Amino acid sequence: MFRDIFGRNPRTKILDFLADYPRFDYSITEISDKAEVSRPTTYKVIAALVEDKLVVKTREQGNSSLYQLNLENDLVRALLKFDFEMASQNAVDEGTAPLKYSRPAYVAKRKAVAKS
Repeated sequence: MFRDIFGRNPRTKILDFLADYPRFDYSITEISDKAEVSRPTTYKVIAALVEDKLVVKTREQGNSSLYQLNLENDLVRALLKFDFEMASQNAVDEGTAPLKYSRPAYVAKRKAVAKS
């Protein structure tokens, strides 16, 4: 969805892919393949997104680092909500029922614990 609005630059392609599956983590190779961005460019973009705190390194798997969107970041949460609302609007425009937005599970749990 981001590509349609923000263009098809490598950063947007990578954010668009990660936003489609925000609860999963991926290697550089997977991100590169799925986002259709070259591996060298993916390394550079991921480094910048980590520096901007939009993406976090989650773990190591063999010799590969895995990354996912930083769901603790307010901007990322706003982007995910925006992406969901745009998809819902497209569903309405196409005559299908929109889905109900829900926060990522661990973010909702963290907020519930903080209120206790």
